Amino acid sequence: MTGTTATRLRATTGDAVLVTRRRARQDAGLVIGTAVLLTATLLALLAVPRLLARTADDALREAVTHAGAEADVVAPVAVAEFVYPPPEDPFAFPVEAAVMLDETFEDLRPATAVSTSPPFVALLDAQRFPARLLTIETPSDPAPPVRWTAGREPATLVPDPETVSPDDVLPAATQTDLGPRAIEVGLSVASADELGVDPTDGPVTVSLVKRGETVEARVTGLYEAVDPADVRWSTVPELLAVPADERDPVGLYVPPTVRWDMVAVVGGTQLGGSAVAPVDTDALTVDDAHRLRRSIQTVAAREAIVTSGLPQVVDAFDAHLAAVLAQATLVVTGVGTTAACCLVLAAGLLVERRRTHLAADRARGASLASVATRSLLESLPTALLAALVAGGAVAWWLPGTAGPTWTATAVALVAVVAPAVLAVRAARGAWTGRRTPADRRERARLAGLRRARRLVVEVGVTVVAVAAVLALRGRGIVPQASTQADPLLAAAPVLLAAAAALLVARAAPAAVQAAAGWAMRSRGLAAPLAVSRAHRAATALLPLLTVTVAVALVVLSGVLVQSVRDGQRAAADQLVAADVRIDGVMDSDAARAAIARLGTADGVTAVATGAQIGGRAFGPGSDPRATVVVVDTAALAEVRAARGLPVDAGLATLGEASDGRLPALADAALLDRVDVTGGTELQVISGRVDVDVRGATTVLADNGPPPVDARAAHATRTGDDGVVVIDSGALATVSDRLPATTRVWVAGPGAEQAVADLGFAQLPGVTVTTADGWWRDWSRAPLPSALMTLLVVAVAALSGLAVVALALVVVATSGERGRTLSTLRTLGLDARTARWATLGELAPLVLGGFVGGTVIGLALPPLIARTLGLSWVTGSPGDVPVSLVAWPVLLAAVALGAALAVAVAVEQAVRRRERLGEVLRVGAR
Repeated sequence: MTGTTATRLRATTGDAVLVTRRRARQDAGLVIGTAVLLTATLLALLAVPRLLARTADDALREAVTHAGAEADVVAPVAVAEFVYPPPEDPFAFPVEAAVMLDETFEDLRPATAVSTSPPFVALLDAQRFPARLLTIETPSDPAPPVRWTAGREPATLVPDPETVSPDDVLPAATQTDLGPRAIEVGLSVASADELGVDPTDGPVTVSLVKRGETVEARVTGLYEAVDPADVRWSTVPELLAVPADERDPVGLYVPPTVRWDMVAVVGGTQLGGSAVAPVDTDALTVDDAHRLRRSIQTVAAREAIVTSGLPQVVDAFDAHLAAVLAQATLVVTGVGTTAACCLVLAAGLLVERRRTHLAADRARGASLASVATRSLLESLPTALLAALVAGGAVAWWLPGTAGPTWTATAVALVAVVAPAVLAVRAARGAWTGRRTPADRRERARLAGLRRARRLVVEVGVTVVAVAAVLALRGRGIVPQASTQADPLLAAAPVLLAAAAALLVARAAPAAVQAAAGWAMRSRGLAAPLAVSRAHRAATALLPLLTVTVAVALVVLSGVLVQSVRDGQRAAADQLVAADVRIDGVMDSDAARAAIARLGTADGVTAVATGAQIGGRAFGPGSDPRATVVVVDTAALAEVRAARGLPVDAGLATLGEASDGRLPALADAALLDRVDVTGGTELQVISGRVDVDVRGATTVLADNGPPPVDARAAHATRTGDDGVVVIDSGALATVSDRLPATTRVWVAGPGAEQAVADLGFAQLPGVTVTTADGWWRDWSRAPLPSALMTLLVVAVAALSGLAVVALALVVVATSGERGRTLSTLRTLGLDARTARWATLGELAPLVLGGFVGGTVIGLALPPLIARTLGLSWVTGSPGDVPVSLVAWPVLLAAVALGAALAVAVAVEQAVRRRERLGEVLRVGAR
């Protein structure tokens, strides 16, 4: 048995290396071209997931940075007044909480303990402003956070309670008179400049008044931050500058060494505080953020001692990333599949060139195993070399990041296996020993069986493709928070393209037969010759599948590019709802004057002012709750019309009286829950008023300026059940109280410039958002811009692969076609007619692939729009329609036209070396 096995092994592998090397040298050009194609494909398939993973990390860091203090992890400390028994040290809670944050969570910056007094009314000369005492301490970094630039550092005026006998003073939690009703504090340089304080010649006294009691705050020195960029200052920005909103208190800094003076002047039971730890975004990755989110949720659920908006930020980012990956998966898998088909075509061309050698080997007794071995000895080293070059280049270019490799592995396996399988098939076909029945009925039965098997396969592929699309429509997008592709989503376009190719192959014979009648009536030779050979080209499944997939992905990518761009524009219009939107409390004289001048500024078409009130009861009971938008509705209608936004029917007429009832519009969510027939009730500011709901509204309400990250998709969710729009003038007739202006919508070609000239952005607590600016910022964000780049590059790559595929088809069929054309050349066939004959032969293949691919590329996006998560990619607060435009189809047509021209040129180059005398002497080859 051992000898027999050794003999079989020698028979299978004998001279395999020599034969493989000789044949590879003969077809060196094709082997090298295949290796180059495989290397380029693997390079793209390995690099794109890593690039997406790296971009996702950058996008996450940007999202957390945009979230600001909302993403901080906070351990709130209750005011000691509500703690029993009262603590001995009212400053211990924040410090202990800061230590707990440092020890419990990773990926956070050092936690800072903040202790604060209640707000006071500060009196300084003729100035009156809110203020409060603040002390901060970072347990893991005891170095002073500030440096003193003028005056001196505050000193304590009371004894340290640890050095005082309990008989001399009361416990720290209850004492109220450890020393004089005065405290030394520091003031930032910026605040001192704003308030006119200069302690150089001695302390400056600021009177702090609360409930009729006065405390002296003696400003002894001015300070500046050692590191102004330190994130700890984001938790207490009032310690570095006067707050933008004049209603927010100014921070009076109390160093940790003086903190017991706060007990003397305020009372230990009145001190509150918290521990705050910002997220460390310097090296934060997606995996780090998920781990931190799980830790926060676990601690909050178990002990309820921490709060943070980071989980919401990460959840929104996950949905955004999943939507980007969903679209990237489609194009990357499509490119990989098209490249794999091209590799199979190249393998088929290689086998076609060696068909004579394979038949001779088989006739001499070579086994199919030896044929496969020789082929694998050529394809396996080529694939390994391509994989090493591509993998090494990607590892050098993008170190430290990982991504899925299953698509690249599948393409590499195709490059290894396809030549061996096709070689074995060719060798088997050359010497099968299969007998053909002489009975005509038996031959018909066998042909019927073959047709039935083919029909079963075609129906199976179609059913699987339809089932994949239905499954995607039913389940929607699943946030994966990783660069792992969804296999079902990846397979859907390819399966549909395969089904379309099978359908085209079924319909091609009838189409060719219909064209045959016209061809036979033509005068030239090109049309009859092309039609006579077109049937085989039009029904060749692999070339047809390659062209169909390439066209489908070109059209699909173009549709996605247009849909995302249109969706981003629409999102900007929905969120801003004007050319410029101004948010913030604008009840100061400066703000009112700026608004008044805005209406007469050059280039401003319309201005609408309004306010928003949340948590208002709508209907006879306490539910549902509505967000009420109080606005000059006529002006708002003008703003929306000027911007080209939809204007609700009756919006401009809400200022007209309605039998003593307040006219209103409500959105569909509220109208579905409350019967408004005959009127209903609405809680506006304090009491309820009767309202006459005249219809539905599309006006959106939100809690502030739209964020430039994935949270924008939910920016209009206020926490209430819906939106009610009322006119500010009509409200004034039924209520003596009107809310302060918190929002201004401005429309017109000069709106942005006018808002900038009037200085709205410099008003305290005011944010200016432009529709064009929001669109530019969001479209240039890491993930959206990366997706757009990927789609555009995919279109170019697929167009190039279509050219390669057609060129391979032409070269693979050039032998048989060459024999026909060579024979016809001896009868006077010119080169021009030969080109037209080749063009006509390939036309059904190109036309069939173009039609099938175009149908798939246009039909698939609307079917799986929900799975693609367009709202998360575009930042739109609502559903994003798919933009079915013509330019991707035209682009695919141009690409195929160029591919066809290249294919004909390749054919001409292949036949150029033939000499007519050689053909006449030797005959057709």
